Amino acid sequence: NGAGKTTLMKLICGILKPRRGKIKTNGTVRYLVQNPLSIFTEITAEDELAVCCGRDPKAVEEMLEKMELTEFREQNPLDLSGGQQQRLALGKVLLTKPEILLLDEPTNHLDNDMADWLEDYLKKWRGALIMVTHDRYFLDSVCNRIVEIDKGKIYSYQTNYSGYLELKTQRQEMEAASERKRQSILRVELEWIRRGARARS
Repeated sequence: NGAGKTTLMKLICGILKPRRGKIKTNGTVRYLVQNPLSIFTEITAEDELAVCCGRDPKAVEEMLEKMELTEFREQNPLDLSGGQQQRLALGKVLLTKPEILLLDEPTNHLDNDMADWLEDYLKKWRGALIMVTHDRYFLDSVCNRIVEIDKGKIYSYQTNYSGYLELKTQRQEMEAASERKRQSILRVELEWIRRGARARS
């Protein structure tokens, strides 16, 4: 927490501008924010989805059903609960079918069945997917690359969450061994200095 994950997402999608350098993306980018209230307008939940998919009634109906929002189709999204707004925002993002999909805690407010559905959906995703989540099972099942920010350094692992844990453990063990070796060298040097002129001979 506090390492800058959400800030990174906002930089990628253009909500924030970098202080230095440039961010270039190829293709359309869509971003699921953690608190989606600000992205809704004063129209019905059904219209919110319809705008995203060229008003394809079948696609809208299927997404309303998947997001368990069918009975709220005529309701203003601003009047929905936080969980319902999150699911509606997820449906909107998925219906746009962007080339780059950014998801910030996508399984928040999802029950197990819906989380399983989203997992299967994303496994078939043909574009790029960048995700921030604390859902370890979801990471293990969906991701094929984990990027870790630790003490200001970035480590990239071409694997799922289980593989990441193994590789991180190996990295930390190697770092610990290097640090032990460095400390040993320093102790020898310190002992040499303490011996003073006798060490020269």
